[in-house]
Amino acid sequence: MSFRVEVFPSNVFAEQAAARIAASITEAAPIMITGGDTVGAVYRHLAEMTSRWDGIDIVFSDERCVPPDDDRSNFRLARETLLDRIDGAVVHRIRGEDEPQAAARSYHDEMGPIVERGIQLAVLGLGTNAHIAALFPHDPALDEQEHRAVAVARPDGMNGVTLTAPVLRAPRRVLFVVAGEAKAWAVATAIRADAEVADAPVLLLADHPDCTLLLDEPAASEL
Repeated sequence: MSFRVEVFPSNVFAEQAAARIAASITEAAPIMITGGDTVGAVYRHLAEMTSRWDGIDIVFSDERCVPPDDDRSNFRLARETLLDRIDGAVVHRIRGEDEPQAAARSYHDEMGPIVERGIQLAVLGLGTNAHIAALFPHDPALDEQEHRAVAVARPDGMNGVTLTAPVLRAPRRVLFVVAGEAKAWAVATAIRADAEVADAPVLLLADHPDCTLLLDEPAASEL
């Protein structure tokens, strides 16, 4: 399989991406979400589109090692744009305020029963360098197969915790939410699949059976 693509005009991108996510929430099974300004706008629409949150476990693909009220926290962004606006979900945040290795071990353990239950949907972003979650090009964490979560040293100088490739590939459906011309190279690299995973970590999901890139027109400009 290869990535599917849906492209929307920029002025309706957030709303249309939210609609695709809402339509993919079909049962009370876990959902994986991410952070970032693009998904924040999408989450605001999503909170208004579906009330099917009772009993749904929400987990995070990655987190910066900062307290949950820090401006750089993925949890804070998700809380302000989505989690505080919905009822019934069970939120599993990564404890970014803890020592990175300890936070990773804790999330590895917490993710065990969730992965066993089956994750119905992952909502992911895509970095300008084609990274996903906090799996960056040429990071040794790309090869991790045993642990569900690991600590990483991010290129921006921050520490982080990320889910690993086996967990990111586990959801039955994956939707990437990608906007802006700065992401066009990463999108084109994903579609062409002519790079190595070490250079473009998004290709870890190139063979996923149900993976779609939701793009605005600038992000799709090199296709």
